[in-house]
Order: sequence, then structure tokens, then C-alpha cells
Amino acid sequence: MKTYVGLMGMAATLVLLGACEESAVEQVDQEAGAEETEAQASEESTNDEEATEDEVVEDTISTGDTMNFDGLEITLNDAYTSEGSEWETPENGHYVILDLTIANTTEESANISTLMQMSLQDGEGYTHDVALYTEAKGSLDGEIGSGRDMRGEVAFDVDDSEAYEFIFENPFTSGQAIWTIEEL
Repeated sequence: MKTYVGLMGMAATLVLLGACEESAVEQVDQEAGAEETEAQASEESTNDEEATEDEVVEDTISTGDTMNFDGLEITLNDAYTSEGSEWETPENGHYVILDLTIANTTEESANISTLMQMSLQDGEGYTHDVALYTEAKGSLDGEIGSGRDMRGEVAFDVDDSEAYEFIFENPFTSGQAIWTIEEL
């Protein structure tokens, strides 16, 4: 009985610790080589709140932009649609295919799982998971060694929408990196 109570206590502690950890997410300024800090983003957000509704301007992270997510620099290189092929057709309107590069800038290896870390949200707020699509180039699943990078495509089977949001997250921490995709 003591063992059972002890195991339950350790499990509860691990859940609480995991829930308290927040991912570091910031946009990488590719031109100047500097990174925007969370404090700057918070300050800009506060300044935007002081503006009138007509003056509020949001920074949009989109195709070509790089985000640093816990030491992983993720670049959305391209986004395009596909109607599938003779053997693969989407169940919804079409496939949205994202071409991504992920660079590991940390001292340790990192594991990437497209199924657990990536999703696409349409303009109506519906979230779509990764679709199996054999026409996609490369793979983004697996381990990235320290100082290395990998490039690949990931597909989502989605309905038509004027805009989409690509979401990258770690299922064991809080925080997300979000790119807006408007023109496909």
C-alpha cells in the first residue's frame, strides 16, 4: 500500500511539474541576427492595448519567418495546396502542404514528432492533424542532433479557408509557435 501511495505521489508531482513548465517561443530576426525577447513582445502587446481599436496592429508570423521554440529554429519555407494524386485524394477540400526547416541550436539532441507537435487550424477554428500523404518530400519525424537541421514537408487534409494557422507545440509544456498562412 505504501508503494502505491508513493507511486501516485510521484506521478502527481511529475504532472504538476510538467504543467508548470513553459516553452520559450520567440521570433528570430533573420536580417539583424537578433531575437525578439518575450519582454519586448509583452511590451508591444501592452502598447497595442493602449491604442484605439482601429489602430491595433498585430505582428503576423508567416511564410519565410523563423521562430525559436526551446532552441529549435523552425522556418516555414513554403505553403501550397494539392488536390492529391490518382491514388490519394483528400477527404476534405484539399491538402495544405508545408515545407519546413528545423534547426537544433541546443547542446542536446531533440526529438520531433509531426503527429504530436504540429497542427493546422482553419479560419473557422477547426484544428486539423497531420495527414499521411506520400507525395510530401522528406520527413520531419525523428531525432535532430545538436547543431544539425532537417527539412521536409508535412501535409494536412483540410477544408477550404481564407486563412490557416500552423501551430508548433510541445505536448509536455505550455506555449505555441504560430504562423499565419493567408494566400494559397
